[in-house]
Amino acid sequence: MAIIDSHLHLITAGMLRRQRERMPSYRKKAADAARIRGKTLEERVKELESLTLEDHAKSWLDAFDTAGVEAGGFIAVGEGNEDLGQFVALNPKRLIGWGSLSDPRHPDAWRTVSRFRSLGLSGLKLYPPIQRFLPNDRALYPIYEAAAEAGLPILFHFGITVGMFYDLSFASPLPLSAPVKEFPEVTFLIAHFGAGFFRETLFLAYHTENVCVDTSGTNNWRDYYPGQPPLEQIFRDAVRAFGAKRILFGTDSTAFGGYRHHILKEQVEILNRIELSDEDRDAILAGNARRVLGLAVNPEGTPRL
Repeated sequence: MAIIDSHLHLITAGMLRRQRERMPSYRKKAADAARIRGKTLEERVKELESLTLEDHAKSWLDAFDTAGVEAGGFIAVGEGNEDLGQFVALNPKRLIGWGSLSDPRHPDAWRTVSRFRSLGLSGLKLYPPIQRFLPNDRALYPIYEAAAEAGLPILFHFGITVGMFYDLSFASPLPLSAPVKEFPEVTFLIAHFGAGFFRETLFLAYHTENVCVDTSGTNNWRDYYPGQPPLEQIFRDAVRAFGAKRILFGTDSTAFGGYRHHILKEQVEILNRIELSDEDRDAILAGNARRVLGLAVNPEGTPRL
């Protein structure tokens, strides 16, 4: 069974420091007092202080081998594109990079996106509730144009988040409905089934072919969703609306806690229960990620990993 985890997070001490430095001054005190899964930002930095990119790569590759994962797509904290490119270069057949932007509305943001391929990065990650923008803002269109020209998919985190500072007025995926029509050559992905905006996410499957979702994370947003639907029902509804060819598997694993084997196990068991064909199950677990992220496949159909 082939598995490609499309949604992982690379977090280094340097990335966390740069993220804090980019914060407005009025947020820095709050950031220092905030806790990331039970620990302060400074405590998290100290945990990672001694680890090199080579250490991170070895740790992840060992985890992949244990879990039976062929490759993984990593999102760097903050705009850590150079570090992420160096990380990917350590094993480009198994480590994949989602580049990011510190300010997607900046007039020169498109130039950063246009460099992603040269850095070895395969996609762009945007975060509207944290970065506080609407995806139908025309200021974002040069980014979409750059992504289209480079053949880069764009991954959005909408909905609720564990991020320290967020604004849920930017959390709905519905404003994405204009760009997905105006940039049909770009694949737009919505992480975590919309992270609480599941109904709105399903709407975006209507009359589109270039919108996908990923399954990543605990999906504990369901605790705040009417009826608290079981994850199996979320999968069934997503397959019904999007079809199996537009769903990508992910765990949302980070350095804090390591690889989420329990999420992989849970989701594979669900895929086995919902009576998918072998082809559709394999597409969700690996094939769709290969297509969207442009991973090489040999003539026998096995990825070159």
